[in-house]
Amino acid sequence: SKAKKELGEAGKLKVKYPPPFRPRPATEKDRKITIDENGVITIPAVACSKPTKSTKKIIFMPCILGGMQLHYSRLGEPEEFEYTFNAPQGGKYALSALVVSPSWGQYLVVRVNGAEKPVDIPVPLTLGMWKWTKPVEITLVKGRNVLTFTTRSVGNVIRGITIKEFRLEPVK
Repeated sequence: SKAKKELGEAGKLKVKYPPPFRPRPATEKDRKITIDENGVITIPAVACSKPTKSTKKIIFMPCILGGMQLHYSRLGEPEEFEYTFNAPQGGKYALSALVVSPSWGQYLVVRVNGAEKPVDIPVPLTLGMWKWTKPVEITLVKGRNVLTFTTRSVGNVIRGITIKEFRLEPVK
């Protein structure tokens, strides 16, 4: 019928969707950690030293901003993710993360160089928009450092969070 031709046959209808946000391996370019002239260290979220590829919980995927992002799924058991990098100088740094979060009451939790006491980073409710967390102060050593992250939520209900990058700014 004429109406069917105008609307398209159900079995033949071709719908174009935006590119899928499916896991893909991070390239060396995606994983490049940089240090600017002021000593600010930028760590892409997919530059993990552990895991180095997507798991059921931690998913590396293309980012709408370009490059890659790390999605920490709300499903499954908690899982740690780590970053190993060299700091040009030891001392105090302000650590913040560029995140998207659909829920309030979430925290990124970081241990610096295996420290016993972790530091909580409150994650803002971003309603689908990218926002920086408020910086928390941590201490790095000159040379090799390891940041180990996980998440926690109010009421211990794991919620998803997506991270684009971390920024470590020397505290003057």
